[in-house]
Amino acid sequence: MIFFDIETTSLKADEGILVVAGFILQNGETKIFFSENPDEEKEVIKKTLEIFEENKNEEIVIWYSDFDIPFLVSRAIKHGLDASLVYDLKIVDICRLIRENLKFRSNKLDEVAKFFGAEKNLKITGKDVQRLYIEFLSGSKEAREKIIEHCKDDLKSMKEIFEKVKAYVPKWNKNSKFN
Repeated sequence: MIFFDIETTSLKADEGILVVAGFILQNGETKIFFSENPDEEKEVIKKTLEIFEENKNEEIVIWYSDFDIPFLVSRAIKHGLDASLVYDLKIVDICRLIRENLKFRSNKLDEVAKFFGAEKNLKITGKDVQRLYIEFLSGSKEAREKIIEHCKDDLKSMKEIFEKVKAYVPKWNKNSKFN
C-alpha cells in the first residue's frame, strides 16, 4: 500500500500546473518530486508514473482521487505522456469512503484529520500553493519548503486517517469507481 498526493497551482489542469507529487511508499520512505520551474513539470509527471508502474499491484491510497487523477492525466496528455496506466491501478479513495459512509460537516482532509485526532498543520492549505510557488519562482527557498512540507503533511494525515478506517476498506472498495 502506498499513499499519493499532488499539489497544484490551480484546481483546473488547463489553468495550472502540477508543482509537487508526493508518495509514502510501502517501506515508509517518503518521495517528493518538485517542479523547480514550470518546464520541469513533465519530469515530475514521468517520475510519478514510474512510481505507479513499479507499484501497479499495490493499493494506492489517495484523498479525493476525483481531483488528483484527472489533473495528473490532463497534464500528462499536455506533455505527450501516456498516463493510461492510472486506470489499471488499485485506487483507494479514502475521501470517497468517508463521504459515502460517515457523516461529517465537511469532508476536507483538514477537518477529517481533526476529527480523527490526526496531526495536521492548518497554517498552510492547498489554496496557498499558487502564491507560494510564485514566491518560490521569485527566489524564496522558504516558499519551496512550505509547499513540500504541506504535501508531506497531507500524506502523513492521510495515512493516519487510513489507519482509523482501514477495517472498512475491503468491503467498501468493491464498489470503488476505479476498481
